[in-house]
Amino acid sequence: MLKGIFSLDNPVMRFLSKVADIMVLNLLFILCSIPVFTIGASLSALYYCLFKIKDEEEGYLVKKFFHSFKQNLKQATIMWLIMLLFFAVLFLEFLMYREVTGTAGQMVRSIVLIGLIFWYLIGTYAFALQSRFYNTIKGTFTNAVLLMFANGPRSVGIIGLSAAAVIFTLMQKDAIVLWNLILVWILFGFAALATINVQFLYPVIQKLMPEDAKAEATPDNAFTVDEEADLSSLGYGPAPAQTQDKEDWSAPEPESAPDPESHS
Repeated sequence: MLKGIFSLDNPVMRFLSKVADIMVLNLLFILCSIPVFTIGASLSALYYCLFKIKDEEEGYLVKKFFHSFKQNLKQATIMWLIMLLFFAVLFLEFLMYREVTGTAGQMVRSIVLIGLIFWYLIGTYAFALQSRFYNTIKGTFTNAVLLMFANGPRSVGIIGLSAAAVIFTLMQKDAIVLWNLILVWILFGFAALATINVQFLYPVIQKLMPEDAKAEATPDNAFTVDEEADLSSLGYGPAPAQTQDKEDWSAPEPESAPDPESHS
């Protein structure tokens, strides 16, 4: 009986194992995000590992995380700095108009709120794509916008649950409750929220994958990421032969905009 309880095939043990994985990933994400400018690479690595967990691939999460972190450090950092610049603009607009009354003040604050929603969603899709595919920065952001609109209900789910978690935390006035919630965020909050996002993003990413990549898992020690991905509908072209462990899918300017409905 005890053997059955502690078996790795036991649903309870599988659940506890995933909770432990989320806690490890959350710690790695926080530690690698401390310099602030590395948050983009940390997000890419976090999504990379969570997608691999969703694929039910076994292996060492720490090794996977730092592999993806190193692989995406340069481009994801540039992407994050661009995102940070836009956030700074929105934040400054809010500071300038937070005390302004009347229609003008309400309009600017509404624009800032809408801007923050799009900022979060574009970042979520962009770093999820960055974790799985090579592309130019412009191409990744463009495709993130297309996928955001093409998968409207999923985007609403992502922003709705994420906003609910943040607002619930910020609304707490009791110091003890607030500090307990902060502890939850430190233990597994960021990775747990990203895990929820992956539930919405996984079918979207899978549509971009070839059938053979869906059917056959990649060995952990190979670190070959999503080979032969079919991204033609998003403007990606075939990559030249190379020895890199992540396929390079550059995105030349398409003659006509791709149809977002094809990804719904």
